[in-house]
Parts: sequence; C-alpha cells; structure tokens
Amino acid sequence: MKYASHGIAGCKGTIKSLLEDFVVDEIPAYPFSGSGTHVLVQVEKTGISTFEALRRICREMGFSERDAGYAGLKDARGITRQWFSLEHVDADKLMALQIPKLRMLAVTRHGNKLKRGHLAGNRFEITLRDIDPQHVPLAAATLEVLRKRGVPNWYDSQRFGQRGDNDALGLCLVRQDWPGFFDLLLGKPELESHLPTQQARKAFADGNLEEAIKLWPHNQNLERGALKALQEYGPTERALKRLPQKNKQFYLSALQSRLFNQCLERRFDTFDQVRTGDLAQKENGACFLVEDAALEQPRAASLEISATGPVFGFKMQQPAGKVLEFEQQVLADCGLTPESFDMGGGLGQKGDRRAYRFPLRDVQTTHDAEQRTLKLSFSLPKGCYATIVLKEITKLDQSVLPTEGD
Repeated sequence: MKYASHGIAGCKGTIKSLLEDFVVDEIPAYPFSGSGTHVLVQVEKTGISTFEALRRICREMGFSERDAGYAGLKDARGITRQWFSLEHVDADKLMALQIPKLRMLAVTRHGNKLKRGHLAGNRFEITLRDIDPQHVPLAAATLEVLRKRGVPNWYDSQRFGQRGDNDALGLCLVRQDWPGFFDLLLGKPELESHLPTQQARKAFADGNLEEAIKLWPHNQNLERGALKALQEYGPTERALKRLPQKNKQFYLSALQSRLFNQCLERRFDTFDQVRTGDLAQKENGACFLVEDAALEQPRAASLEISATGPVFGFKMQQPAGKVLEFEQQVLADCGLTPESFDMGGGLGQKGDRRAYRFPLRDVQTTHDAEQRTLKLSFSLPKGCYATIVLKEITKLDQSVLPTEGD
C-alpha cells in the first residue's frame, strides 16, 4: 500500500489491544421521523459482529433475521454503536432486552426499513498504545497531510479475505471458469495456515473428495457445502448454484475492489488532482464530466470535488478521452470488458464510481505521555476504511486487525 504521507515516518503503536481501544458510532443518513411501523433501536455491541448481534436480538424477539434491517457492518473487535430496524414489534419489549455483550441505547420509529448504505458515515475513537512520545509529532504531521490532500480511498486487505484470493474467486466467476473457482475455493493448501483445514485442502488437491469432506472442519459450512455440490454435479454451474448467493456476490465485489485499487495505484502520484475526461464526484455523491482540468483543479484542491475510479460493471458511468482509455486497459489486462459483468442469475454487477480519496473530518488527538497512549477521533464517509488512516499514521501495513465495516 502506498502512503499519501510517504515522506513522514510512522508513529508506531499497538492497536486494538483492548476492546475499548476501538469505538465506532454510526452516523445515520437522515433524521428518523419518530412514527411508522418500523421500530429502530440503537444498540451498543461489545466484541461481537453485526450479524451475531442481529441474530441474538431477533432470537429474543421471535423475529426473522431476513426481515430485520441495518445500515452497515461494524467490526467485531471493539465497542460499536449502530441502528437496527424491526417492523411491527413492541418497542418497549425491544428496549428492555437484556442480552450478553449488547446494550439497548435508544428506540424510535420510522416509516421505512433500514437498508445497507442508509448511513452518512461513522465516527471513530481509536487508541494507540505503547507510543513513543517523540513520535507523536509524526502522527500530527501525517494527519495534517491527510486533512489537506484527503485520504487515499483504498479498499483495505479485509476485502480480499484471509487468504487474499477473494478477488481471484470473483475473476473465475466472471470468466465462468467453474473448475478454477472450485480449485481456488477448496484447494491451495500452501496458502492455508489452519492445520486441520490445510489437511482437508490437501486431500481435495489430491483429488480425494471423500477424504476432504471427512477432514474439513464442521464449522466451515460454505466449503463443506461446496464439496457436497461437487460430489453431486462436478465442477459445473449447477454445483455453483448450490452455494450461497451472498458469498458469490462478495467475491465479485472483491474483484471490483481489486481493479479499483489497481487504478488508484497507477494514478497515485496525482490522486488528489483531476484530469480532463475524469468523472469528478461532489460531496453529495453526484458525478460530472471534467471538460477542463485546469478550471476544476482549484475545487479539487479544496476537496470540494474528487476524481473517481471505476467500480466496474455493465452499466457503470464512463469517463472520457484518455481516462476512459486508461480504465479500459485495466479491464483488458484481465481479459474483461464491462459486458463481462452482465452475468445473469442474480450475479450481474451494474457498477459504480468511487472517489479516489475521502475527506478526514472532525479530527482530534489526545496524547497521554504517562500512559503512552494516543487517542484519535475522526469521522469518515460511508464505505471508507479507518484502517487506511491508521496505516498512514503507523506506516505498519499489517498492524491493524481486519475490520468488517464501512
């Protein structure tokens, strides 16, 4: 990963040694009306994932998880506060729930179900420990660079999975390479660090499906389901259809993310500038075609607008001129076209634009020399990774534990 603050040394520290070192508050996209059939509850969860919090709440309320709503995923390693929506439930009962690792903070109503993306962003409060006091000015200098230039909008490593191959699985799906997909999903034992799973993967790579099923850990439902589908149908599209749709969608999203990162890397030296032919994004998310880069650059310098990169898909809005040629070449290097993402079967990807940077707002720092801690507070737009900010500050690319969330 390249750093916008590459000329500044890192302020190294320990991250997430305690759950309270990583606190996230969800910022709703709009005020809730206070009336309607959907009951919204603000929940503080400690040390569990969004999915697990939702499961526990729905179990206590006798409510279908599929029908519950939430705006974004939040990290399991930390203390996070977010909203959930359940329709036609008793608000008082919901507020009175006593569930381990969960605390009900507030309840209200609204006319609509919460859906993914219905948030403006997140407010983070992160504590770095074991800080060398002499390095604190380095963190301040990095934050100043990011405040002025914006933060490179990388998709972070958690997007690509523990083995780093989610995007490769997505590429197999787009290419309709079903044998290659299953070989990646179930094979490659040399990439596996968990010994029991490594042994199961080796059995699969050796062509022994029965042995692989016997060895595969029972809590890995996706892989065990894939093995059984292979037994029944072989490495075909019929076997692929047996796998959960959300997993396949995630692999395709990882491919889109990898391609975006490649575009950002190639434009990194000028990620805070616009070019003629760019699709530039305003703060409200609307994009427009840059016809005169020199005319628009002052707005880019003030972070009023930012150049965007491709989240490739068959209906993605296209830039113009040399910017279009550049993006088309990135796709061609993978043997793909925009139409490759028109897959059918519920897997088609329409595409989108994503800003090459994001603003760092509401920044505050508190240094405790005696405790050797540095507390960082800042707000990020939805879809942006706090881990990127932390890596800029520490210059430790693997120093941050993976996060699920926006």
